[in-house]
Amino acid sequence: MEDILTNPLVIAVIIGIISTIFGKVKKEEEKNNQNQKRKKPQTMKPASVQNKQSAKETPAPIPNRLEQMRQEAEERRKETERNLKGLERDLTAAKNKAVYTKQKLLQVNKDTVVQGIVLGEVFGPPRAKKPHHTMRAARKN
Repeated sequence: MEDILTNPLVIAVIIGIISTIFGKVKKEEEKNNQNQKRKKPQTMKPASVQNKQSAKETPAPIPNRLEQMRQEAEERRKETERNLKGLERDLTAAKNKAVYTKQKLLQVNKDTVVQGIVLGEVFGPPRAKKPHHTMRAARKN
């Protein structure tokens, strides 16, 4: 029994099994939370449908209905404009961030060039790939 518990491979397998069990539990909880979030808007929709049906059942004068429809359309238009402005802000911020990172990556000065050359020499091919030719090799031929 002690031999089994001291074996690192067995310990790794046990840890893996435990982590997968807890991972599945978390995924199930997330799915339940997502399902609950989806169910809430669905309960609101029937209420709005009932409101529309009650509005249809009680005939209002035509000018009032037209005015209400116009106001609703105006509210939807304003809401879409607000959403559009927010999306435009997000898009411009993302573009500015991308430009900034490109500029930051492309900053080249004398020190970085020298450092690149030195590192190129350090990480270049090994000496075995380009052996040092001595005078002995020249004398043998």
